[in-house]
Amino acid sequence: MQRESPLVSIIIVLYNSSEYIEPCLRSLATLKYSPFEVILVDNGSNDDSCTLARKVANDAGLEYMIRRLGANGGFAKANNYGFKLSGGDIALLLNPDTEVFPDTLDKLTGAFEEDDVGVVGCKLYYPDQKIIQHAGGYVRDNGLTMHYGIGEEDAGQYEEPKDVTYVTGAALAIRRSVFERAGMLDPGYSPAYFEDVDICLNARRLGYRVAYAPEARIIHHESTTIRKFSKRYYYLYHRNRIRFMLKNFSFKFLKAKALPMEKRWLVITGTDEPISPLIRAYLTNLVMLPLTLVSRRRNDRLIGKPRIEDTVSTL
Repeated sequence: MQRESPLVSIIIVLYNSSEYIEPCLRSLATLKYSPFEVILVDNGSNDDSCTLARKVANDAGLEYMIRRLGANGGFAKANNYGFKLSGGDIALLLNPDTEVFPDTLDKLTGAFEEDDVGVVGCKLYYPDQKIIQHAGGYVRDNGLTMHYGIGEEDAGQYEEPKDVTYVTGAALAIRRSVFERAGMLDPGYSPAYFEDVDICLNARRLGYRVAYAPEARIIHHESTTIRKFSKRYYYLYHRNRIRFMLKNFSFKFLKAKALPMEKRWLVITGTDEPISPLIRAYLTNLVMLPLTLVSRRRNDRLIGKPRIEDTVSTL
């Protein structure tokens, strides 16, 4: 007996997204899959994101809900708010600077037919639709996140579905039950970065698989709210990378693996990255350490499962 297609809740957080939201919503209108709902959460934009989103969604014939938050509370808080408004068995957290293909949801939901799959990610392309941006991800011993396939022209080398350490939050599909059991996204990473790695880790600690579904394709324009490789980007990325390690890695692993890797990475990196944002990231985590340890204990009580540290040590 064929299963009934689950309702998919597509949650899109807007933040000064007027440049990209029109092609995003118009692409959603081409989806062949049914049923799905679109939930738009404006995160304190000061442009016309909301007005434009309403107009485009109405013109495209999309059924949607839109809510405005008074201020930018960060990626996690806004997505959690949208999730609470949703009713789907599967939530797709989707960046506003993405465009889906007509069969994207069919391929994504197909990956959930295996009951132990908790999270599913897509093959992401740069705007030229030829160069891969993400085909699943893995984590280094010092928390550095890496993408399989990044910068490679797609010649079919990443066509095999596989389990991965994490998938990017630009297009992350997750079972409703898993999202709730994993504690939803952690607002402690506000405004952005590592919420996706964190929720995938919690899902895996609960015994669920994180799967890469190569036939589910998405175009991603990437880093439209925080300019990539700016000093602010480096600071936020490394601040949350360090917080992720302090929250999730065992103290033994931090001492034996993470710290030595961090030292090697600093030597190899040299002057390739601005040093001041990294120093600031270290100092911020030192000041915030008591709060991070509270979050660590709270998360351990919630998950109640052993730690997972399936990192990659080779630089």
